[in-house]
Amino acid sequence: MSGKTILVIDDSTTARQLILNHLEGMKHTIIEAADGDEGLQRAQDENVDLIFSDINMPQMNGLEMVERLKKNPKTAGIPICMLTTETGSEELLRAKGLGVNAFLVKPIKKEQILAVVNGLLAKR
Repeated sequence: MSGKTILVIDDSTTARQLILNHLEGMKHTIIEAADGDEGLQRAQDENVDLIFSDINMPQMNGLEMVERLKKNPKTAGIPICMLTTETGSEELLRAKGLGVNAFLVKPIKKEQILAVVNGLLAKR
């Protein structure tokens, strides 16, 4: 399961860096995007195997981006883990309905990230 590409999308540089630090040492390529627009573009342009995305972002939020990804045959099958500060909200229900595979509530621990990576990439 080495050599996969993971896209990390969050408008917070600090949040992206935290995830990058958690993924350090794994044999995956990590690419970043600062918002939903950039994330959508990178997912379409690169051969992405897994996406970690914040829900609340300016321009295009994470849910709008997921909706667009799932409509595009090239990106529809990419597993997505949403990162959020919300728990039990309508947003989470909507995300689940859109086909989001996993959710992590911030602040995120390294073990949680690794469990999602190992679980979702094992299926690819």
